[in-house]
Amino acid sequence: MVEWCGVILAGGKGTRLYPLTRDIPKPMITVTNKPMIHYAIDLLRYAGINKIIIVVKHFGDKIKEYVEKTEWHVDVRVPNVDSLDTADALKKVSQYISSNENIIVSMADIVTNINIKEFMEYSLNKNAFSTISMLSSDMPKQFGVIILDQDNKIHSFLEKPATHELYLSSLATKHSSVYLHTNLINTGLYYFKNQILNILNENNSLMDFGKHVFPYLLDNNYDLFGYISKYYWMDAGNPKFYLYTNWDLLRKWAYPIVPLGEEVQEYKWIEEKNTCKIHQNSIIDPHVVIGKNTQLDEQVVVENLSSIGKNVYIGKNSRIRESVIWDNVKIGSNCLVKSSIICNNVEIEDEVTILDWSIIPPNSKVPKGTQITNTIYEEGII
Repeated sequence: MVEWCGVILAGGKGTRLYPLTRDIPKPMITVTNKPMIHYAIDLLRYAGINKIIIVVKHFGDKIKEYVEKTEWHVDVRVPNVDSLDTADALKKVSQYISSNENIIVSMADIVTNINIKEFMEYSLNKNAFSTISMLSSDMPKQFGVIILDQDNKIHSFLEKPATHELYLSSLATKHSSVYLHTNLINTGLYYFKNQILNILNENNSLMDFGKHVFPYLLDNNYDLFGYISKYYWMDAGNPKFYLYTNWDLLRKWAYPIVPLGEEVQEYKWIEEKNTCKIHQNSIIDPHVVIGKNTQLDEQVVVENLSSIGKNVYIGKNSRIRESVIWDNVKIGSNCLVKSSIICNNVEIEDEVTILDWSIIPPNSKVPKGTQITNTIYEEGII
């Protein structure tokens, strides 16, 4: 029987998401009220992987605290290691991986419903040394180029090729059995045979998977394959894509990944409904999630594609539309929040309007009557 170990890379700073990542690491940012690290762990454990190692760095103590207080029903470890890059992270945790375990590497800051079990079986059936998850895209990241043959075996892997590399790649495709792809993106899930650990430990220059490891494996005639399938995948790497990810889950586009809570009506989720106070004259549209201990006052309207966190109060006649409200937020009366993000511990006074990709950072106060449009505040004084 094949044994497996999952390794989740959770060390990124999330600089492009600032100020959302001012006080918490990117993997702890919630999408429809559940941290992204939670989705990453679920993806592996639901595929039958019973040992998962999480490599942390930036605000790593907060990830470790969350992981250790949550019941996973599998062995989830957060060791104390200091890694410099993606492949180096796998190298640094090699001591925790048994010699009979094949390895699945994933990223903590993506949301996907890829069928990991199918990905694992595909890799075994191909007798691959390594497999890279891929997805067709109309917007490939900076025109990465991958050359595959008819069996999806990888012959060239160029993340950001220079002009001369593109020319050489085009020459290679004149062989009838290989094809150059510029519309495939690397979606950041990797399979490796256990022997990859020996290679990493013997070659200190192999720090990054895309830049170093995959080119090295190809140069040394290891069998790499591309796994190409249809699945949901989103890198919530900036505020706009973070909002998009929330909207997608509320639409069930990433099913079976769904928002936190019970689906009390179709496309409406409430966490611990008995702890919430929802006025009978308030309105909750479809494609909405509401966290526990939340109160909606009279004539509140929570419109389509809105995620409301826990311990939130929304005052009379206020309207929330296509927005993400984090935890411990108080919103006054006669307010409008549209297509924006309100972070933790924010107080919004009466008659405030916040529109069009605005962000209110943690621990902020928005005075009465303030009008905000397409503005990202980085500090708590508004």
